[in-house]
Amino acid sequence: MKKTIGYFFVGATMLISAATISSCSKDDDPDPVLPPIGGYSSSDSVAASNLIAKWSFENNLTESKSGLPGVGTAVNYSAGKKGQGWQGSSTVASYAVYTSPASVASALTSYSIAFWMNTDSMKLPEAVPTQGHGAQGLMTIVDAGGFWGGANLFIENRSDADGDTLRLKLLVRNTRSGVVWADQGPILRIPNVRNTWAHVTLTYDAGTGRFSGYVNGALGGKMEVPYGPVFGGTYIQYANDPGDINNVNGAAIQGPIQMPASTKIVLGSHQFTTTPALNTGGTLQPWATTYAGKMDEVRVYKSALSASDVSALFQLESAGR
Repeated sequence: MKKTIGYFFVGATMLISAATISSCSKDDDPDPVLPPIGGYSSSDSVAASNLIAKWSFENNLTESKSGLPGVGTAVNYSAGKKGQGWQGSSTVASYAVYTSPASVASALTSYSIAFWMNTDSMKLPEAVPTQGHGAQGLMTIVDAGGFWGGANLFIENRSDADGDTLRLKLLVRNTRSGVVWADQGPILRIPNVRNTWAHVTLTYDAGTGRFSGYVNGALGGKMEVPYGPVFGGTYIQYANDPGDINNVNGAAIQGPIQMPASTKIVLGSHQFTTTPALNTGGTLQPWATTYAGKMDEVRVYKSALSASDVSALFQLESAGR
């Protein structure tokens, strides 16, 4: 936090009355004279009681809420959205693995995942596993007993027709009794973000079953969902086949998430593209790879952020607060 230096003169002599100067990093408290945004003075104040994990990548991998150290493989840093950020690679597998409390996965009955990303889109898969080609893993809450994790955030494969539109997928497994559609993976289409910083927030509210995808603080556009495309960046997740967007089958909402038990989180990779794989029998796949782009300010909440909180978070982080 910078302090103002005060000066006064005695004759021709200038005296310094106060001179406390320090540099500000991304995690410093903001200047208290700055006006609040959405009722908050800093990004860390947004839904603070529900924030359970945060990564800022200030030349280290430490998760700042619990102080979890990460074990990195070929991890590098470069200029992020705020200070330094994660720098992936298109030639070398780059990821970090965390041993996390089991309570993290069990707490996410509702959830929000927010982060900044900057990527040169993605390259199509090749015939054999090739770094930087295929679906790029961003974050996984590991399920050691399954091929996919309890939560899997990744850039999905695309066709040439997608151009600069990224297909961002969040596949979450709900093992709760009564949920037939246990693996739901909406894809949020994000156009025109190649080589540009974009803020993404994905939320799920167990009370309403509503999943929402935000880009740069506002609801996104088209999403690919199990019962067809939807528009407006939000839709209801059901426990079974609703038949169509109007739920002609009368299916119940998905309700609270119950992920498989987990004590590991991986950043920058799927759970099966680490070495060794983090799941039983996992192997490299020709259609999948670790993340090749940049990311910054990754946050996980145990609640669905409101639209106003998502907007405030985006604006505060954009302002370096």
